[in-house]
Amino acid sequence: MFDQEQLTELQKRDKDKKLNFELPFYIGNSQGVCRRDILIQWVISQSQYFKHSIKTLELAVIYIDTYLNFFNIGPQYLELLGISAYSLASKFNETEAIGQIKLQNNLSQELFDDQEYNEMEVQLLKSLEFQLNYITPSDYLIAMGIQIDESISSLIMFVLMDFEIYKHSQIVLALAIFNFSQDQSNMFTDRVKSVTKLIKNKINKAQDQFNLDKTENDETGVLESNLCTKKKIYKRRESKKLKQLA
Repeated sequence: MFDQEQLTELQKRDKDKKLNFELPFYIGNSQGVCRRDILIQWVISQSQYFKHSIKTLELAVIYIDTYLNFFNIGPQYLELLGISAYSLASKFNETEAIGQIKLQNNLSQELFDDQEYNEMEVQLLKSLEFQLNYITPSDYLIAMGIQIDESISSLIMFVLMDFEIYKHSQIVLALAIFNFSQDQSNMFTDRVKSVTKLIKNKINKAQDQFNLDKTENDETGVLESNLCTKKKIYKRRESKKLKQLA
């Protein structure tokens, strides 16, 4: 199943992640969510407008993390960083590049001008040392004989937007994703098993939260519906009372 020759070649070309865990962007809040994760979630949501490969999204995340560890950036420019990193990744990885993706507000007004986009792209290239080709989990998974279908792509996206998981090396992430999807834990090291367990726990927690939110939303919807009905009944009664008084 594994293409050992290809896996060895990928490992030779792979680069260590240069991450400073002390940066404010990687420090979680009371719910354990860091600003970096929020930015990645936003980028993933924006990427749904395009039918690009998961590799493009993986590259965009690498570009973002590399930038955050190279330049200081204010919160007002995080969206500019996110969309510029995704644009750069699409230009490099996609056969049909879409050019610079630009952001608009609810009034269809441009959030940033061309110079700001150009400056951000230059800063990204500098932080990356003009190296845009990186090995990602999907590369390893393909070498392992795994088809990158919708289920695997969703799992990769889940990993990308959780720094507690994503901070591990790309090969460990790929093996953990393989282990999670194939349930062959006896094949792997304790580290891979640990990351696999972390992914399982995080997904279960997210699913529990989703079910809780859905239940609360359903209950809120019923309550709002009842209140609306009572309000309409009340108004009709008041109208009838006014007519009688008239």
